[in-house]
Formats: sequence, C-alpha cells, structure tokens
Amino acid sequence: MDLFRQDLRFAARTLRRNPGFTAIAALTLALGIGANTAIFSMVNALLLHPYAFPQLDQLVRVWENRGIDRGIDARFLSAGDASDIRGEAPSFAALTTYRCKDFNLSANGGVVPVNGCRVSANFFDVLGVLPAQGRAFLPSEETLGADQGVVVSYGFAQQYLGGASSALGNTIHLDGQTHTVVGVMPQGFSYPVPNQLWVPLALSPAARADRSQLTLESLARLKPGVSESQARAELLGISRRLTQRFPETNSGRTTEVLLLRKELYTFTLPLFLLLQAGAMLVLLLACANLANLLFARMIGRQKELAVRAALGASRSRLMRLFICETTLLSALAGGIAIAASFWSVNLLRTSISPGWTMWVPGWNGIVVNRAVLTFAVLTAVLVGIAFGFGAALHAGRGDVNFALKESGRGSMSRGKSRFRSSLVAAQVTFALVLLVCAGLVTQGFVRLAGAYQGFQARNVLKFEIRLSDKDYTDESRMRNFYDQFLTSVRQLPGVQQASLVTNPPASNVDNLSTFFTIEGRPMVNAAETPSADLIVSSPDYFRSLRIPLIGGRSYSEADNANAARVVVISRSMAERYWPAGEAIGRRIKLGDINSTAPWSTVAGIVEDVRQNWWNPAARPSVYVPFAQAPRRGMTVLLRTDGNPENYVSSLRALVTRIDPGVAINGINTLETEIADSIAIIKVMGVMMAVFGAIALVLSSVGVFGVLSEAVAQRTREIGIRIALGADRRDVFR
Repeated sequence: MDLFRQDLRFAARTLRRNPGFTAIAALTLALGIGANTAIFSMVNALLLHPYAFPQLDQLVRVWENRGIDRGIDARFLSAGDASDIRGEAPSFAALTTYRCKDFNLSANGGVVPVNGCRVSANFFDVLGVLPAQGRAFLPSEETLGADQGVVVSYGFAQQYLGGASSALGNTIHLDGQTHTVVGVMPQGFSYPVPNQLWVPLALSPAARADRSQLTLESLARLKPGVSESQARAELLGISRRLTQRFPETNSGRTTEVLLLRKELYTFTLPLFLLLQAGAMLVLLLACANLANLLFARMIGRQKELAVRAALGASRSRLMRLFICETTLLSALAGGIAIAASFWSVNLLRTSISPGWTMWVPGWNGIVVNRAVLTFAVLTAVLVGIAFGFGAALHAGRGDVNFALKESGRGSMSRGKSRFRSSLVAAQVTFALVLLVCAGLVTQGFVRLAGAYQGFQARNVLKFEIRLSDKDYTDESRMRNFYDQFLTSVRQLPGVQQASLVTNPPASNVDNLSTFFTIEGRPMVNAAETPSADLIVSSPDYFRSLRIPLIGGRSYSEADNANAARVVVISRSMAERYWPAGEAIGRRIKLGDINSTAPWSTVAGIVEDVRQNWWNPAARPSVYVPFAQAPRRGMTVLLRTDGNPENYVSSLRALVTRIDPGVAINGINTLETEIADSIAIIKVMGVMMAVFGAIALVLSSVGVFGVLSEAVAQRTREIGIRIALGADRRDVFR
C-alpha cells in the first residue's frame, strides 16, 4: 500500500507538471464518456426500466390477435376470454383487465378533462404498487352500482383535492356521477401513462360473458421462474381450445403475450440503440486519440523508463505506475463527464414538448441516477486500467541500452510508426462511419418533416371532445350535440371549415382497423378477408385539411342516418382492390365474413394521408360519415383565416352553452402536433450531427498529432534535406 500511495502521488505530480497533455487527454476522454453517459441515461430509462414496478420482467401484456391488430393501440381482449385465461393459465400468478377513457371532471365551477381507467379490483396488486394512503379496490366494487370509489394519483390530489393528506373521503364528479376517493397512489405512479385516476371496472353479467367484442386491455404477472416463451406456448393452447368451444366468435384468434417493458420497443429500440452505437464510436475515437497522446508521451519518457529498468524496476512495478497515471487521468475525465451529464441529460429530457413525452413511459426517469453513475464510473475505470496495461506492455518492449544512448532519445521504430498510423486510420474510419450515420439520420429527418403529405395543416386548430356515457346513451343524442356545436362554430367570423374525425393525422396513434367484404367477391375463410383503416368523419373533414378528391364525390349532410350507407376510400385502397379503376359505385360491407352490417356504396376516392411518421406508407383507408356511425369521442378540426389559437375561449364558451358537463381537451394547432410528433427524430438528428462533428474534430486532432510528432521526430532529417538543396515545397509534399 505504501508503494501504491507513492505511485499515486508520483502520477498526480506527473500530470500536474504536464497541464497541456493532461487537459487535452482528459477533455478528449470526457467527450467519449460523457456522450455514452447521456445516451445510457435514455437507454436505462426507456428500454431497461420504463416502469418502477417490482419484478418488472414478470409483468406482461396479454391480448388477442385477429389478424389485423396493428401496434399497441389495437391490443385488446374480450371479457369472456379474459375470464377463461385467468382460470386456465397456470403460468400467471394473476391477470387484470382495464379500459382507459377520458373523464369529464366537474371542478371549480367548470368541467375539465382528465385521463383515467376503469380497472379490475386486483389491478394494483398485479402491478405490485399499492396506494400510499387509503386502500385499493375491493372485489365487491366490480358490481354495477357499487363502483363509486376512485383512486387518484398524487398529482391529481395536489391539484384538485388540496393535497394527498386531505384527499381521502372527498367526493368528485366524473361524467356526472359521484365518486368517493378511497386511495391516493405514491408520487410518480401512473399506469397507463399519463392516467390521473382509476375507478372500478364494473360489468354486467352479459358483458362479462361477451366474447364477440375485444374491448379490454389486460396485464398479467408471471409466476417466478416462468419465461415469456413458456407463457406464449401455454396461451396458444388456450386459444385453440377456445376456438373449438366458441368457433363463431373465436375463430382465427390467437392470444399474444409480451413483456411490459418491451411494449414500445418497436419505436424506441432502433432509435436509442442507434444513438448508443454512435456514442460508443465517439468513445472509441476518444480512446484512439488518447492512445496517440500516450504513445507520443511514451516516446519522450523512453530514457526515464530505461533508467528505472536499469535500477531494477520490475515490469509489474512499471505496470502499476502506468495504471495509476491512466486511472487518475480517466477519473478526471469521468468527473468532468459526470458533471456535464447532469446538464446534458436535463437538456435531453426537456427538449421535447411535454404534450408528447407525457405519453412515453419512463421519459421522466431520464436522469443521472445510481445506474447511470455506475455506468460512467465503470467506463472510466475500465478505460484507465486498459490504457495502463497497454502503456506498460509497450514500455516493456523497449531496448534499455538503445534508449540510454543520447542518440536514441526520441527515436521510433518502424513497427511503432506503423502502429501509430493504424490508430490514425482507425480514427478516420470511426469518424467516417459516424459522419455517414449523422448524414443519413439528418436526411431521414428532412424526409420525415415532409412525411405528412396529402393535406394542409396551416391555420388548423385541433381539439378533442368526449361525451359522457351517462348523458349520451344513444346515437341521436350524440349527433344532436355535435350538429349544434358545428353549426355554432361555423358562424364564428373567420372560420372557413369545422369538421369531426376520430383520429387526425400526426396523432401518434394508429387508426383502428376493420375487415371488409367486397360485393361479388365472396371469401372462403376469415383469413382471406381484406382489412383497412377505419376513419369516421364529418363531411367537411376533407375540405378542412384540403385533402384532394380524386374521383366521385365526398359524402354530404344528405348522407344522414336515414340515407343509404356510403363510404369514401383512399387512393391506395382503390388501387389495391380495384386496380382496373371501377371502385366508385361498388359496394362493400364492413366487418368480417359473418358481419350483418349493411352494404355501403363507394361514393368517392380521396388522396392518401400518412397517419404517423413510423408508418412506412399510407395504408388503405375507408372513411365513414359521422351521421351514419356516430362516436362519443371525436376530434374537432377548425380551419380559420388567421391564427386559430385566437378561437380557444370562444370554443370553450360554445361547448359550455350547449352542455356545461362537456369539456374540450388537447387544444393545439395541427402544425404544432406535427412538429411534436417528429420531435424525437429531430433530437436524434441533432445528436447524431453533434456526434459527427465531435468525430471530425477528434479525428482531425489525431491526424494533426501524428503528423506533428512525425515532423518532430524527423527534424534532423528535414534539416539535412534542406541543407542539400531541398525546396520547402518538396518537404511539404
């Protein structure tokens, strides 16, 4: 230990005597460690630990696949099948179901929308997180009429109930119904994000036994020791048995299972692994630069090392000396990197609109926590030890007699020269790879910026309305509310069009899909039934977004509930299923092969609209008139002459005048929605461009360092050349 302390003190003095080398080496390495630390904080939060639930790898999503389910927005289960799976799947310790929706909360004399879920009584037990105050739901509260309790989030209690400590026992009004607060969740809990409250999922006996409608989401906890693949095989057998017992409803269904933390891997895994790979290349570049610096320094210390060896220093002693120096250097770089990471990680977390990140599990967990600090420290220590060993091995190969000669000072063998050149070649290689990746990502972002084509978003305001289940029990009441609202909105000065749609472009939510049957083309089995995206909209929707009409006509106010059923289809749907161009006037029936829905006539064809940036191309879409298929929850699109945000207060007043119990939510311009939807790609493009710039600087510094060292080594040779008549241009060349 005394020798170790001596080596540490000597290493510290050596670094202090060479401030230029120390500063350049530390900053070079800090760039590599800092880049990896910042990206690892995102990987740790979004890929490894998106939820802070105990035994996270035991939690799985369970849903039924009908052949057209696409993405996390279509992962549903029927209530009857959920009951069977709960009783027949020995792999599951427990299974819970839930159904999320927007509630209208009566507060402060008005109505505000809140995100919530109706959940089974064992919902919080399955997650492994119980209320911090109060209790969870009782099984008896899953009965209609007894479902008046509510569990609220910590933030909801702080905002609406005067704090978590005084929330229990308070009553709140949701969709016109009174609920009593029975529990408050711990601070930071929200599942599914960004939910603020949970009420019991009360179903009638008929609804519990229903297998025809996939309306519930499901979450299960695996028993200890059970793998995801084992559960998947078990559920496949259950699906086959259910198909045999209930062929009319379960034919063609398969039950799927996926680890909860992998739920968003389709979107997050490629993005952040690419960033992590870029950061690793930056670290390799920094290491190559540091190796060059250490290599040059070793040349200057050859005589010192030869003297140490001549006086009896062993290879292990020299190795310990070098490890102390490089570890101190990497510790200094790690300290700089960690200090910078607190700033850079906070910048990353806040660089995207909260309106988008609130829907991403784990985003608020992008912090420099213990795992990130451990990663940074281990990276610094491993780099320091690796360079110490490398320097020691290099020093051990030197010729002591040659180094002690005056003429040997600063000399370099051909092998060492080739090694340094190979390091520079590696640096240029890494830099080129990073620059190409940065260029491709930036090019991809530029393309995505123009991905939402087929419509015009300028001067369009978007907001959502959700009618309560209690007050709007039939379709006629839904139609009456929206008809009154649209009529009033169109009378506002400066409003060009006002329309309804179930899912506007750039919503970051995929459209619901539907099977359909083409008249005159009978399908042999369900597997052959075609599918398309289903979009319900009002007649002015296409004019509101300036979606071009290619052929036929759009539906109008005359296509009401009493009129013959009509639909409008997208260009890609027309080209795929009617390649000869005879789509207009043909009839289709929505639903599977056994559907009893009425036949609908194709009235017109409109241009394709890309729904979200991750869709490789626009999918076939079928548009249905709102009057013939009303929905409680709709998105309103308002096109105006000027700034659409100026109409927000007038819109709130109109809704309150028609029904004080209805709130509007998600108010934003469509241009902002599009910018927010591709913000993560923009951040990726900027970060890859930064990595590319760092790579260019580091590789340039590396080339300069090697050339300047070569010039210093060949000063005598260059002098002789000039003395013999060489021109400066010859030397430069």
